[in-house]
Amino acid sequence: MRKRERERELRLLDELKQAEIANVVTRGLNPDVPMKDSGIPWIGQIPAHWTTRRIKYLFKEEDEKNTDLSFQLLTFSRKKGIIPFSDANEKAPSASDLSNYKVIRPGQLLENRMQAWSGMFAKSEIEGCVSPDYSVFSAMSDDICVDFFAHLFRTNQYIAHWANLSRGVGEGFNRLYTNQFHSVYALFPPIEEQKAIVDYIQQKNSAIDEMIANLRAEIDFLTEYKQRLIADVVTGQIKVV
Repeated sequence: MRKRERERELRLLDELKQAEIANVVTRGLNPDVPMKDSGIPWIGQIPAHWTTRRIKYLFKEEDEKNTDLSFQLLTFSRKKGIIPFSDANEKAPSASDLSNYKVIRPGQLLENRMQAWSGMFAKSEIEGCVSPDYSVFSAMSDDICVDFFAHLFRTNQYIAHWANLSRGVGEGFNRLYTNQFHSVYALFPPIEEQKAIVDYIQQKNSAIDEMIANLRAEIDFLTEYKQRLIADVVTGQIKVV
């Protein structure tokens, strides 16, 4: 019972975290800010001093290839973000030729085209190469905070839109192609506000992530305790009356 309660608390904390992120990246940090109609039905109301811009005017796609095989292979994990492949897998990559893989550099935006409909966007903090089925984008001007847009593109509001725009042969194989991605309007606060929102999210997430880590540690302990208790009963170390 206690484990189920902790798992429920874990889910609630994660939902709280995502809801708070979605709120500040779509409405800003001031709850009393005047609002206006964005003119885009699926976006709705936005702060009156914000604008919207098509993504094609914010991010350009890059297609630098790992032709000399000098870049380490990266992988994109939903929980850990963009990390070295070797940190997530003990086995060598199945692809023998990495020369066609795409180079990504710190500060660029990565999209998993086959998983955009589930919010697989992130800013890279490291340099390396990624699968050809990913898309790599660079910000087109200095008034673009990549972290802000990575958070924005992972909100349920945008995820639903990516799902509608993705094309493919079936569930799990739908891709969000660049022309569709570029056609979408993104919310566009002033750069100072973009950065302030990202700072707020990092501070808020730090506190929530610490609570999540503590809960996960307790869940792991309870699971291990249960398994050890069962083993002791089976082996006769504990007698059941």
